[in-house]
Amino acid sequence: MNIRLANGIKAVKYARLRVAGLERAYDQESNPTVKRALLTCLRREKDKLSDYEVTGFYEEDY
Repeated sequence: MNIRLANGIKAVKYARLRVAGLERAYDQESNPTVKRALLTCLRREKDKLSDYEVTGFYEEDY
């Protein structure tokens, strides 16, 4: 397996875990400022994952 492909698959796996964690944190949070910040991060991660499903490429922020 290509190393770049393996790293991409690993990045997607961890992105899905981040989304699940962000959703859980958002549901449990009561502070509106923190909820807004969590929602921003959640949307960004979900956008990257939906782009990955369409294009097959996952773009990470560095």
